[in-house]
Amino acid sequence: MPSTWLDFWQQENEFDNSMSANYAYFLDRVEQYAPLNKTLRVLDIGSGPANLEDAWHDRVGELHGLDISQRYNEIARAKHASHPNVFFHDIPADDYLNFDVVAGKQFDLIIVMSVVQYYRNAGEVEKLLANIKSLAAPGAKALVCDLIVEEGVLGDVLSILGRSLRQGKLLSMLNLLFRLRFSAYYKIRQDNGFLIVPKSEWLAMCKRLNLNARFVDEPITMQQERQNLLIQF
Repeated sequence: MPSTWLDFWQQENEFDNSMSANYAYFLDRVEQYAPLNKTLRVLDIGSGPANLEDAWHDRVGELHGLDISQRYNEIARAKHASHPNVFFHDIPADDYLNFDVVAGKQFDLIIVMSVVQYYRNAGEVEKLLANIKSLAAPGAKALVCDLIVEEGVLGDVLSILGRSLRQGKLLSMLNLLFRLRFSAYYKIRQDNGFLIVPKSEWLAMCKRLNLNARFVDEPITMQQERQNLLIQF
């Protein structure tokens, strides 16, 4: 049984077929902050089973996904084998802030979706922001999404249930939450928790790195209690 978040994402898990609802909600809202066009070069940090690439492969110029899970990358590569503008890169599970595989490239849009809560500390978050800065093209935008900025597991659950109800997907979400409660995910969450970084600390890190950043006003993921950071270069 996996004992850490790194172990969890390397194995088949309950999220393999259940990320689409949150992604659909995000995709309906993200373009008001990051309009797409056919020349856009996009970096997807924590690309998982390629939900973003599934939606955008024919709407942007180039897509690069980074993930620690070779299993997810194999799934993603198989799905997008016929799309020459889509690339998936393995990053080391024990060195997941090492983005050398895309060193020297510049991106117009960088997406980090529901990844940061699995980091170990705020120092790693600041390293992520520095990496984003080094990979951003002039005029680029980055969205770091689904951020936990305060304690509140109950609020997280109630928020996603409410939005699932409005989307007509309440039963499937209840089924997922039930399976998670009796899975390795629940034990790992108890043992390792989620990383919580307050909004003030996010903004302080951005200031130290000279980043033009703000939190967007409306929720753009199903977890209404979570926050989303927009960085403009």
